[in-house]
Amino acid sequence: MDKIEVGEWVRTVDGKFGIFDRYSSRKSSSLYKSPFDCFIKLQNRKTSLQCHRNYIKTHFKNITDLIEVGDIVELVDVLSKEVIYICDNEMLEAVKEDIKEGQFLQSILTHEEFENRKYNLWEE
Repeated sequence: MDKIEVGEWVRTVDGKFGIFDRYSSRKSSSLYKSPFDCFIKLQNRKTSLQCHRNYIKTHFKNITDLIEVGDIVELVDVLSKEVIYICDNEMLEAVKEDIKEGQFLQSILTHEEFENRKYNLWEE
């Protein structure tokens, strides 16, 4: 993975979105050996999460570039609000185009978060 710049949007392997805060300032010669080498700011968390770079799946300057097939997004414009399930690459490109044309990206539910939180009515 290439170097992540401070302030870039990140998507974690478990589907969380955050903002890259900084690399760890610990030296390799430090007595405290930690596998964590960076910090990210996550929503609803007071302090930055210390993590390993492998926890970061992707990073971009624009949050819309982090949206993937399988995610659910909420778009808002002057007259309407719509919730969209991104079922394929064609739908993904259409959503990104709508955002470029002025629709506001209100919220994102990643497919990883959905899988982690869903309640299965009928267990197999």
